[in-house]
Amino acid sequence: METKKLTVGVLLSNSSILPMAKQFSTGLKNGLKELSQEVELEIVPEFIGQGSRDLAEAAITKLVSFDDADVITGIVSNKVGTDLSEKIANVKRPFIINNIGEHLPEPGKFNDYMFLNSIHTWQQLWSVGQWGVKQFGKKGMYVSGLYDCGYSFQSMLSAGMESAAGEVTMPFVIAPTPNPKETGDIAAVFEHIQHYKPDFILATFCGKEATMFLTQYVEQGLHKTIPLLGLPFLLEAFTTPEPIEVYTTLSINRELKPEQLDEVSNAMANPFSQFGFETGLLIAQAVKDQGGKSLQKAIAEAAIETARGCVEITPESNASQSRVYLVKNTFTGIKSDISRELISELETIDIHHEDVQRISSQASSFWMNPYLGI
Repeated sequence: METKKLTVGVLLSNSSILPMAKQFSTGLKNGLKELSQEVELEIVPEFIGQGSRDLAEAAITKLVSFDDADVITGIVSNKVGTDLSEKIANVKRPFIINNIGEHLPEPGKFNDYMFLNSIHTWQQLWSVGQWGVKQFGKKGMYVSGLYDCGYSFQSMLSAGMESAAGEVTMPFVIAPTPNPKETGDIAAVFEHIQHYKPDFILATFCGKEATMFLTQYVEQGLHKTIPLLGLPFLLEAFTTPEPIEVYTTLSINRELKPEQLDEVSNAMANPFSQFGFETGLLIAQAVKDQGGKSLQKAIAEAAIETARGCVEITPESNASQSRVYLVKNTFTGIKSDISRELISELETIDIHHEDVQRISSQASSFWMNPYLGI
C-alpha cells in the first residue's frame, strides 16, 4: 500500500423524503473505518442541492482544485453522471456514482475514471412488468406522482409487459400537482383506476404521497380486487384497519434463500446507507491492494462481498450481476411489522438487451435529480 493520505470528496444530494445524504455519509464512514487506522483520511462533503449538473460540476471543480481529492463519490443520477463524463476525464480522478438506477445507464458514455454502484431500478421495472402480465393479465396500469415518473420507470415497465405477451395495454395516470411545493392530488388517480379496471397496478409513489395512496387504496376496497405492485419505497406507513398486499422487487447480486429474506430486505431498506458502506469498502480495498497501480486501476479491479452479494462497479459488468426477486409484503401500515414472502426469482435483462438499446435511443425525460432527491 503506497497511499499515505487519502482525500475523498463526497457529492451529497438533498431530499425531503428521506435523509439520503446523511445515510450515505454514515455508510461511507463505516466502510472506510478500517482504512482510517492505516492512512491519513480526509472526507470532504459538498452539498449539491437536488443534484443538478451545474451544482455537481462546480462541486467537483472545488474538490479537485482546492481539496485535491484523490477520489470523488456521492449520489448523482446516471444522466448527470454521463453529462460530467468529459469533466471527469479531464480531472483524472476516480468518480464513483451511486443511485438506485432511475435512468438507464449508458456505459458507452462513461470513461475509465467513472464507476457505478446501483440497484438498477430500470431493470427491476422490466422484470416486474413481465411477471405482472404472466401472473395477472395483459392490462397493467402505471400510477405515479409527478416527481416519480420522470425517469425510465414507465418505458421499462411497458417493455417488460410487451416481452410477456402480445397486445398488452398500459394506461397510466399521474397525480395532478398544481403546487410543486405540495403533495399531489392523490385522490384524483382513483377515478381513472375505477374507469380502466386494470388487471394490476404498478405504483411509484413515495414519501407522503405513498402514505396517501395506500390509505385510499384500502379505503376504496381496491386491495381486494386489483393486485398492487411497486418499488420498496411505496411501503410507507399508513393508517387503515385492514392490511394490504404489495408485491415489490428486490435486486441483489446473489442467490436469495427464503430464510435470508428479512435480513437482506432490512439491509436494503436504506439503499443509500448500503451504497455508502459498499463504496467505502471498495475504496478501502483498492487502497490496500494498490501496490504500484494507480488508484483508478485499483478501484476498477476491486470487488467486495456484502449482504447484496459480490459488488463490482465497472459500468459494463455492473447490471449483468443483478438478480431480481419478487417479494409479497403483507403490510398493516406499520413499517416495523411487514410480513414478507419470497415469491420467485424473476427473469431480467442487462444493458445489452435489445429493449435497453431501443429505449436508450429514444427521447427520455430530463429529470436530472437522483430518484428521491427532491
